[in-house]
Amino acid sequence: MSSNYFTLFGIELAFNISFDELEKKYIELSRTDINEGQSKNMENINKAYQVLKSPLKRAEHLLDLFGVKSQKGYLNSEILNESMKIREYLLDCDNLQFANRMIDEKVKDCTKRLIKAFAVRNFDKATTQVLRLKYLYKSLEEMKKNAANSNF
Repeated sequence: MSSNYFTLFGIELAFNISFDELEKKYIELSRTDINEGQSKNMENINKAYQVLKSPLKRAEHLLDLFGVKSQKGYLNSEILNESMKIREYLLDCDNLQFANRMIDEKVKDCTKRLIKAFAVRNFDKATTQVLRLKYLYKSLEEMKKNAANSNF
């Protein structure tokens, strides 16, 4: 089990967190560490901040804290179909702004599902959505790469 970044930041162990509160705690922890003149914890504070501000990393961290094994290698047909449709669309896409909005909407939907799954501690659904989010982020990366290559 890794360090509990929620405890480090003094925030509730939940997927749905306040980013304003996270930012304030980050600044507070950083100042305290720097004022002590040691900066021993800065690396851990920075890592915790990066994990907590990322929906995917935060969800994975929560699953780890709850002792839930990830579903590496497990891919359900719904996620696979969605991923394949996005990839096919991106191959013939001439409107990357629309593609970006479409994937962004799917990321928002996935995030909402993660909020609900963690709220009721349905870790099966949470792990499925984490896997879905990984594939959606991968699609976003591919889209950005395609945009860079086509000079859009």
